[in-house]
Amino acid sequence: MKQTKKIHQICAWFLILMVGILQGCDRTTKETEKVAEASLYQEQEEEGLSWETAAHTPFGKYPEPVACTVGRKSNGYTLEQALQDDVWTYQRFLADFLNIEFTNAFDVQSEEDFQQKVSMAIVSGDIPDIITVNGQQLLRLYESGQIADLTEAYENCASDHIKEIYDSYGGACLDAATFDERLMALPTTEMSHGPGVLWLRKDWMEKLNLPAPETMEDIEQILRRFIQEDPGGNGPGKTIGLVCSPEIAGDSGGLYMLNSVFTLYGAFPKQWMEQEDGSVAYGSIQPEMKNALAEVAKLYQEGLLDQQFLLRTEEDCQELLAEGISGAFFGNYWSSEVLPECLLKNPEADWTPYIVPKDENGYITMFEGNPNSSYIVVRKGYSHPEVAIKMASVQFDYVQDVEPEFKNQLNRDGMLLNMHIGYDDSFARSGATLDQALRGEIQVDELNATHKSNFQKITAYLQALEEGETPSPWDWQQYKSYIEAYHLYMETPIKRVTPVFVRETDIMRKYWPALEEMEQEMMLRIVTGEAPLEAFDAFVEEWLDAGGDLVTGEVNRLHTQDNRPDSRRMVLAVCLLSDSYHSMNSKHKKGRYIKCMKFQCVLYFFYIYWRTFPVYNKITEKQMNSLNEDDDEFKGQVQLYL
Repeated sequence: MKQTKKIHQICAWFLILMVGILQGCDRTTKETEKVAEASLYQEQEEEGLSWETAAHTPFGKYPEPVACTVGRKSNGYTLEQALQDDVWTYQRFLADFLNIEFTNAFDVQSEEDFQQKVSMAIVSGDIPDIITVNGQQLLRLYESGQIADLTEAYENCASDHIKEIYDSYGGACLDAATFDERLMALPTTEMSHGPGVLWLRKDWMEKLNLPAPETMEDIEQILRRFIQEDPGGNGPGKTIGLVCSPEIAGDSGGLYMLNSVFTLYGAFPKQWMEQEDGSVAYGSIQPEMKNALAEVAKLYQEGLLDQQFLLRTEEDCQELLAEGISGAFFGNYWSSEVLPECLLKNPEADWTPYIVPKDENGYITMFEGNPNSSYIVVRKGYSHPEVAIKMASVQFDYVQDVEPEFKNQLNRDGMLLNMHIGYDDSFARSGATLDQALRGEIQVDELNATHKSNFQKITAYLQALEEGETPSPWDWQQYKSYIEAYHLYMETPIKRVTPVFVRETDIMRKYWPALEEMEQEMMLRIVTGEAPLEAFDAFVEEWLDAGGDLVTGEVNRLHTQDNRPDSRRMVLAVCLLSDSYHSMNSKHKKGRYIKCMKFQCVLYFFYIYWRTFPVYNKITEKQMNSLNEDDDEFKGQVQLYL
């Protein structure tokens, strides 16, 4: 027995050693690939160009010009102007770097015009070679067979850095663009905005001798004192409280929204949330919403919330801050970018971030946003589908390390791909890098172009303070977000909640616009006091009756289907496809049939997995409906495998 145990230990150590060797080889291989990738362009110039190399590498140049049509939303700076001014826009740069000649299928400057052009192209069945679409349009294009499979193109032409970025989302991004295990689009990424941040005029707080806030009660007291004692000198009755968007809550970006107030009460408006039993429920109709709405209504009724918030645009909100009319708003770490105008008009203004309100245990609760906002698709039949992947690799990897001045030139007319690719935790990564650079743990020469530019602004801000000068508002902005807000973020205990994101379907398209309007009207009426808090209960019933129950059922079906293990799908397919069921006439035989399903699964594995898995839903629906009415017990047993 001891000898056997010793043999097992030796085998275990041998396996660990082999894994370590393999991992070391893998790391060495990846490092070698990165070096080879970085020098690829130079080698191609020296040794000649190849179609094969171009089609299988991120930065390989085509030996001859490749034509490509794109649907664009640009800045209106034409190629003719770029040539005249000798400015290297992306269109010129990619033509030189990759040998791709772009033609605009359409070129508009507003989002409204862009969406109209995209919709018209999809309806006509004549889309450009490369175009940006939303989730609903992606589904329609896939179902109608208008877009190319990008699986191999991604594997071959996405740089290591691009793949690493997508991996930071844990598969969520690429999964949203994957149908039947094939990547049909390249997703735009939406990085995590982090927890909500309350920005306050600290100079006003110091005038009133107010401490930093922690709880909701602290926030209310600060707003009350701001309004009543007018530290900004606006005059009696002219200082307003908390600036707020008429949307109130729901967007994870959260600029001028009250998400942090809602999550304090465990409410998640406009989000689909997974429950403890695995089901999915809509956050806006849950009981926790009622308590959160009561708090917001109290803020409004006491005058602590902007009394004109219903009429405010984003520009209006920013003007209130710039003019010093308000000293409080919710946003995120990046919201310092809306404040430089205020500092230009009032250099003494000291806006400071606070991650509040905290719960009784000192925690902040936040919900993540949808990691996908749009998708890049390629027209089916286009001879070089890898072009889209190569463009993304150049725009979001290769040029990230060029000089900021050249990068600004490239963006003069906007990117040819209307998208963004960045790490899910970009904020934390950037903050950590810049913080290490300030402490001397990273040399400035080691920073990429973006970090180097931000570092220069941060050090310029600190130097201005040291010399007793007024810092540039834009240098101040970088310091507040990437140093001060970053440290606050790292020091605050945060509970992260990830909503369930599902693809829009026919049922959702039919009912959702009316349901959203009903929800928004309910929140506004309760907050402004037009309707009592008890109206929330009636709203929930109306929402369900107006199609909300159908949408909820569909969301649950899709969520269950997406998370169902493949083996269970296969077992059910075997069960329903097997002709042996129809020969069984007794409950005893049916029970025995259920018990032998695992055995049948093995026998049918190769046939079922490859022949029926893609059409699983249609098969199961058809077969289940074909069962006789007296087969309810058998149906129930089969459902256990769903």
